[in-house]
Amino acid sequence: MNNNDFNFETTDEWDDYIQSLNICQLKEMEEKSNFLFLTNPTSNFDVDEDFFADFDNYIQQLQLSELREIEKNALLLKEINQNTIKHKAKLTGLDEKIVLLIETRKEKATLEQLMVYCNKLHIPYQKFFPEFFLK
Repeated sequence: MNNNDFNFETTDEWDDYIQSLNICQLKEMEEKSNFLFLTNPTSNFDVDEDFFADFDNYIQQLQLSELREIEKNALLLKEINQNTIKHKAKLTGLDEKIVLLIETRKEKATLEQLMVYCNKLHIPYQKFFPEFFLK
């Protein structure tokens, strides 16, 4: 039983087929199957299983709001164009990492960095920090 032996038009059809199999058929399929990717952890690098266990533990202990913030930050980083960061760094004289920090987590930047960023890019403070100017 190979995936190539069947002509499924959608992934859902393939899923339905697998779910319809009994345990003996599934074991037979497993025995005849081949891995798409083989890794040999000892060949190129050492796998630190404790690191992955600690990392898994850390993720499992996060609050839902923290997980959402991680996802939101990942999406923001995808949207930021590297050329834009380089251009802004050149205009402001700030390091690219600082520009990225300001654009993703401005509360973590220093006041001096924020002032340079706003002044050099001609961004009014009221627009960049509206939370400070609320009445």
